[in-house]
Amino acid sequence: MPAEEQLRVAALLKAVLDEFDARSAARVSEHADRGVDGLKAALLSDAEHTMAHRGLATPHVVLQAEHLAGDGEVRARFVARNRALRHAFAERLGPDRATELLAFPEGALTLWLLDPETVDLRAPYEGYLRRL
Repeated sequence: MPAEEQLRVAALLKAVLDEFDARSAARVSEHADRGVDGLKAALLSDAEHTMAHRGLATPHVVLQAEHLAGDGEVRARFVARNRALRHAFAERLGPDRATELLAFPEGALTLWLLDPETVDLRAPYEGYLRRL
């Protein structure tokens, strides 16, 4: 792929990830002042939004999986995002529960993307968050 085309692809990739993160942050911030209950509401809202906008969730999951190894800019972005989320969750839940809470939606999202006809993304969220 020519260098100019690689730059355009990289810019498009960044724009998609920026949009995904901006929408997620906006949904979470709507509930930020309500403590753990707000966090639960934000995660349920995120699940509903994801179900309605699968096209944004799919590239996020695929790109994250494709960049699990290496030192590139995309991987660094996902690492920084995950650390920031764990830190934000840890302020309310402690570090261990924060890591667990971040792992849950990542796994649930992957299951739903693989089989949306039989997996209702909201149902496992509701069950998990009830036990949180």
